[in-house]
Amino acid sequence: NNTSWRPDSCQECSCYSDITICQPATCLNPHCDYQRGERLRIPPNQCCPECLPSSRGSCQHEEAVYGHDSQWSASQCRVCVCSGGSVSCGPRPCPPLSCPPDQTPFTPAGDCCPKCARHGASCSWEGHEYRDGEEWRPSTCSKCVCHNGQPQCYAAECQPIACKPHGEQWQKSSCTTCVCDRGQSRCHTHTCPPRTCEKGQTKVKRAGQCCDECVAAKGSCLYELTVRYHGDMWNGTGCEFCTCERGQVLCQRAQCARVECPT
Repeated sequence: NNTSWRPDSCQECSCYSDITICQPATCLNPHCDYQRGERLRIPPNQCCPECLPSSRGSCQHEEAVYGHDSQWSASQCRVCVCSGGSVSCGPRPCPPLSCPPDQTPFTPAGDCCPKCARHGASCSWEGHEYRDGEEWRPSTCSKCVCHNGQPQCYAAECQPIACKPHGEQWQKSSCTTCVCDRGQSRCHTHTCPPRTCEKGQTKVKRAGQCCDECVAAKGSCLYELTVRYHGDMWNGTGCEFCTCERGQVLCQRAQCARVECPT
C-alpha cells in the first residue's frame, strides 16, 4: 500500500489499498538552445529527452539525422533535402505528361504522378465492368467508385467497442481513476494537498488535471485548444516534444540514442 514503481520508462504506478493506478511520466523541459543547433535526444531506457549538441550543418528529421546536401524520401510522394542545418520538403518531381485530346490527366488513389485517362472510361474490377461514376462494394466495410477508368476505393472506419477487459483503467473524472476488476468497476479518488504559490506565480487547475499547481503569471501558450504555461513541456506526436517559451510554442523531434545490445 502507498508504494510506487515504474513498469517501464514512461509509466509510473502506485498502489492504493488493493487498486493499482498507473499514469504517464511527466517530462521536465531541458531548455535546449535550438538556435545554437542543440537537439533533443532520448537516452536508452529513458522516457524524457535531454539536450544534445548538433553536428555542424546536419539536420534532424523524424528521429533520424542527415548530413549536409543529403536527400531522402519523407513519404511516397514527398522528398526532403538537408541544406546548412535546415530541412526543406516538397512534392516528388513528376515527368512531364501530355495527354491526347480524348484524355485528361488523372492521379489515381495512392499514386504520386498523374496518368492519362479517357473521358468517361469504364473500370474493370474482378471480372466486372463498371460505368464511369458507378459505385460498388467489394466487401461489407469498403466502397469503390469508377472515375475516368480508374477504380477509387475507400475503407470504412469502425467505432471502437466500449467493453473494458479485466485490468483496464480509465478516468471517471480528473481526480477519480477506475479499474475493471473481474467485471466490477473499482475507483480511487485522489485528495489534493493545500498549495501556496510564490510571488509572480498564479494558481491554476489545468483541464483534465486533478490538483492545482503554481505557474508563471505571464507567457502562456494556446496549443490545440489547450492552455500551456511558460516552461511547460509536453509530448506532441510520436517522438516530438513541445515547450511553451514566453508565449511561443516550440516543437522539436527527439532523436533516439543508439542502444548497444549484448551479444
